[in-house]
Amino acid sequence: MKKYLLMLTIGILFQVLMSCQPIYKAQKQMDKYNYAGAIVTLKKAADREKTQNVALPLLAECYRLQHDILNAKATYAQAVAVPGAKPDCFYHYAQALQATGNYIKAREMYQKYAQMNPSDPKGLLFAAHCDSVLGPWKDKKSAYEVKLANSINTTESDFGPAFYDGKLVFASDFTNNAGEGKKYGWTGHGYLNIMKSEPRVAGDFWGEMGKTSDLESKFNQPYHDGPASFSPDGNTIYFTRSFFGKAKREGNYKTNLLKIYYATKTEGKWGEISPFALNSKDFSVGHPSLSADGQTLYFVSDMPGGQGETDIWMCKREGDQWAPAINLGKTVNTSENEMFPSMQGDGILYFTSDGLPGYGALDIFKTKNENGAWTTPENLHPPVNSSFDDFAIAFAPGDKNGFFSSNRPEGMGSDDIYAFRVAEPVPVMPTYITGLVRDKTTMQPLAGATVFLYNPSSGNVRVLKTGADGMYKAEVNKPTDFLVKAMMPDYIADCSPFAIAEVKPGTTSSAPRDLLLEKLAINKTFTIENIYYDFDKYNIRNDARTELDKLVQIMNENPVNVELGSHTDSRGSTAYNDKLSQRRAESAVKYIISSNIDKTRIIAKGYGEQQLVNKCADGVICSPAEHQANRRTEFKVTGLTISVSVPDQFDPSIYSEGQDLYAKMLPVDFFGNCK
Repeated sequence: MKKYLLMLTIGILFQVLMSCQPIYKAQKQMDKYNYAGAIVTLKKAADREKTQNVALPLLAECYRLQHDILNAKATYAQAVAVPGAKPDCFYHYAQALQATGNYIKAREMYQKYAQMNPSDPKGLLFAAHCDSVLGPWKDKKSAYEVKLANSINTTESDFGPAFYDGKLVFASDFTNNAGEGKKYGWTGHGYLNIMKSEPRVAGDFWGEMGKTSDLESKFNQPYHDGPASFSPDGNTIYFTRSFFGKAKREGNYKTNLLKIYYATKTEGKWGEISPFALNSKDFSVGHPSLSADGQTLYFVSDMPGGQGETDIWMCKREGDQWAPAINLGKTVNTSENEMFPSMQGDGILYFTSDGLPGYGALDIFKTKNENGAWTTPENLHPPVNSSFDDFAIAFAPGDKNGFFSSNRPEGMGSDDIYAFRVAEPVPVMPTYITGLVRDKTTMQPLAGATVFLYNPSSGNVRVLKTGADGMYKAEVNKPTDFLVKAMMPDYIADCSPFAIAEVKPGTTSSAPRDLLLEKLAINKTFTIENIYYDFDKYNIRNDARTELDKLVQIMNENPVNVELGSHTDSRGSTAYNDKLSQRRAESAVKYIISSNIDKTRIIAKGYGEQQLVNKCADGVICSPAEHQANRRTEFKVTGLTISVSVPDQFDPSIYSEGQDLYAKMLPVDFFGNCK
């Protein structure tokens, strides 16, 4: 017996150790900044019941550190539901929500974090930033026109624009540029190289750009190089570089530091690459930017004496040397990250921050030194800034256009380079589309309904609200197809496609049909159309799945519990019909539960021939169509749910009138039932 108990104990310990092994392996990978590898391990652990509570917060952290905002948001939503979730989970979830434009829920999570960690002012500070976007900044726009620079972007990271010798210079970690097989564990991409591209028409940086190539092989070593900055005469380059193995230690692992290097061109050839005087083995310096006269260098560092995580510093040239670094101070720098300084010829300093009031993640700001002090930074607002990361702006000669970087979803992948130019105002009479939202039963107009107007070709969604007359109205700029969906709490949503074939300035077009919302009420029954079963069968046919998916969407969008009822016609015995209808109802419920609907929210009920909708009882001669009317599937609302198993249930009321979204920010298949 003792031998048996010993073997049993060893077996239990072995199982415990085996279940913990993936978590331990992932944490070791994270310690080495190999987040790409850790994600592979943690995704498997998150699918296992024994390890998911530990794996989910770690997986969310990996996505966050990779700046994978969409995956971070989805995973933090699960991590905050883990029993005993730490305050940091709520804070980072709030950041991800803010970065995807969900400012109301982000504010709620920031306030939750502030309650859990009252000693940290960041919770209330960033909740106030959300209020700024929802309030005074609601209609703020910058005077710039923006477009994706398609020809120079890749599926990986492309960012950090600068101008040199009539060319655009930038950093890219596209694998083909970095060398086959070389991957950076942090991102899972290649290593950064300094690239260049020329406009197809000389000097026209708003137009099409040509093919990309290495700036010069000597600036691209096997690890990270870039971004870069150039002196006004183009004869000196300063750029960021990191080396493998030349780093400080944190714990048992090395942290590769950023350093600045420079080179000077003589008689058309670049000379020796030299280290910047303020490089250190104890802290990073990077993102260099020279002033117009070449006498001041602005850069980013986490050196001691700063205001936060990374700050912007400057140093002045004194003869052939650089003077000690000067921090730009609390007006510019915050407790978070300030990066990517870019000093323009007019003396305006552009930079990036995730600590100043913004739209979420990184935003671009500008400031100017007046009488020895920096002015309060100004946010550049949309379309330059978005809720996602927007950073590293540079103006082309003439200061009328240039490029910046962003990881907003409509790009080609990861970070992308966007072109911008000062928008010339052209007075154009607007064209509008209008529509009406009604209660399906009473046919009365519904005020305050939320309407989502989706343009599939661009991926853009405009949020509208109906007025007291139930009408919504939106401006349209060009012929296109639309999907429009209306929602309201305690109503079943309605969605419809329509097309604008022609845009005539100064005209208003009407949507082809009204959107009809059906009121949800306890014990109210709704028929699910076109649910058919093979004769004497109860398995779900493919043609029934589309209709059942509509019920899945209703349950995802409304906090309801339902009874799914199946009915037969009167042919066959009563007992047989009772059993057949129960099996059919159970089969439909099983399908719905398989679509991630909590099984506690839905029950199956077979009614057999007990609730006929017409005269076709036993012995009555009826047509096939009359019998078909009795063979129906219905759902009945039995109650409301506040189940913790659906913490991210979609709530249309959180969106503000006029808000612009990307379709990727809405639930999957949000417009899937439009017809």
